[in-house]
Amino acid sequence: MKSKLAIVLLSFTTLAALAAFALSSGIAKRVAQRALAHWNYKKRLATKVVEPPFAYLAASQVGYAPSMRKEFSSPRSFTSFQVTRVPDGAVVFAGKEAVRTAKSDVIGPMDTVWIGDFSAVRAPGRYRIVADNGYSSFPFDIGPRVFEQPVRAVQRWFYYQRAFTAIDAAHAEGPWVHPTDADKAPAGVRMGWHDAGDLSVYSTSLNTALFWLLEAFNDFKPTGDDTNIPESGNGVPDILDEARWALEWLLSVQDAGGGFRNSTCQQQYGRYGTNTPNSVPPYKEGEVGTFATARAVGNLAYASTLYRSYDQPFADRCLQAASKGYRYLKDHWGENTAGATCAAAGAEGNVEFGRHARMFAAAGMLLATGERRFGDDFEDSYVELQYDPSYHHMNGFAAQLYLRAPAGVATRKEHLRKQLRALAAWARDDGGKHPFGWATRYHWGSIGAAFTRSGSYNAKACLADPVANAGDCDQALANVHYPFGRNFLQFCYVSGMPGVTRGRSWAFHEWLAALRATPHDFPGMVAGGPYVSPEGNDVSKPFGWPVPFWGYWGDPAFPRAWSTPLDGRYTDNDSWSTNEVAVDWQGAALYSMYFAQWAASHL
Repeated sequence: MKSKLAIVLLSFTTLAALAAFALSSGIAKRVAQRALAHWNYKKRLATKVVEPPFAYLAASQVGYAPSMRKEFSSPRSFTSFQVTRVPDGAVVFAGKEAVRTAKSDVIGPMDTVWIGDFSAVRAPGRYRIVADNGYSSFPFDIGPRVFEQPVRAVQRWFYYQRAFTAIDAAHAEGPWVHPTDADKAPAGVRMGWHDAGDLSVYSTSLNTALFWLLEAFNDFKPTGDDTNIPESGNGVPDILDEARWALEWLLSVQDAGGGFRNSTCQQQYGRYGTNTPNSVPPYKEGEVGTFATARAVGNLAYASTLYRSYDQPFADRCLQAASKGYRYLKDHWGENTAGATCAAAGAEGNVEFGRHARMFAAAGMLLATGERRFGDDFEDSYVELQYDPSYHHMNGFAAQLYLRAPAGVATRKEHLRKQLRALAAWARDDGGKHPFGWATRYHWGSIGAAFTRSGSYNAKACLADPVANAGDCDQALANVHYPFGRNFLQFCYVSGMPGVTRGRSWAFHEWLAALRATPHDFPGMVAGGPYVSPEGNDVSKPFGWPVPFWGYWGDPAFPRAWSTPLDGRYTDNDSWSTNEVAVDWQGAALYSMYFAQWAASHL
């Protein structure tokens, strides 16, 4: 017994000596990190779902309105399929072989899908598809109100992202709350939306999202005043109440000379999992620049035309601020300034982007005032429509405002319509070739890119003439069905959707990582989506503390390699290059949700 005790005491003495040596040499930290990483990795590996790629028939998990075209994609050929009712299994439709195939390398070596059509199923209910090749789909709904919850959730996302205010339990509808962070804002700055998983407020992305909210209101005239945001019940549609959060931020960052600042910037973050809106250091003001000013002018002028029937004094404030900002632009017409603070996507000195931005400002002022000089400035800055709009390429947004302006020149409008029709045709062609009918760009934020593309072209064509442009109606809806489940992963890229079997449950998000709530994500969060080139430093850190960080690369639950098919290059974890949220693509998504809701009752 004494010898055993002596050995134990010697062991403890030895360990203590080793620990002291390790602490003095930094070894302890590395050993602890390795132990923590091993533990977290092993725990994470146990959550991996083992199944072959493309294991189910790909169809929307949210569902379809009765009159919509309804298609699914199969990884294998089939000669027949059935649509069965859930849960009793009754067969409601018997289909035959594929109506067509699509061949593409975005799904890897299998490269071909077989597409079935079940548009004949119109009766409201819950269903699944079962093919004779052994594959079946996840359940989905058919009904006239199937898009009501997606619209509500995607719109309420903006409430959770509000800056410089509390997110309270009465309106959060879940555990996603935090105290006010108003004391972190620079003097006089108020409202706005946190950009993404980070906390800064950017002119670039905020103005893009704001444009889409204003477009959604103008095109679909939603009157809902009951989405449980603090302003609900005030007699103003909630979408306009939410858009006002962006407009008020713009008004608060206009300086005495008329120019607008580019950001309200958070530059200091602690370890991932420790940053909440109310715990970070104070924010820093951005600089005044012509890019930020032009974006603000266009949107404030546009907003003045929409708020006038609800709040004329506010509409007047918007137009007055836009007019003052435009005078600043004219005084700096040859400049292209973005500002250095929080200069993500700043593009300082880019002449082409400056023309785009001034084109947008001129179109907004032409719409709001009807003054010919703004039409002349639009022509002076004109850039041909050749690609999808964004916060740099604003000519597409400018075109939409110009088309709304009664004072716009008829020949210019016809030219713009011709260009937009050509871009709509390009999107239809791309969608027709895609295995899942998706017309996108596989860059960062591909889900939002698809919504931007079809929202700018196909949805507009459908609204103009649903009969003549039926193909555009179908394409705009195909870009909705894809993120709801008709994709290579059979995955819903929007969090919290009711009835979804496999959907988004995580995100790169500073506040949510610190909150560690269950569920992790609040509803309505639209993911970035598959990315042609996931960033090399988007890597897992299983040794992370207080929470491990699971990035695109190195997550045992979602193993990925460069050989992963393009449409599968996404991970439902902390990946910031495939699974972050962003205010600009959330706005484009909301527009498309409203379009789908409109289509459910008009097509």
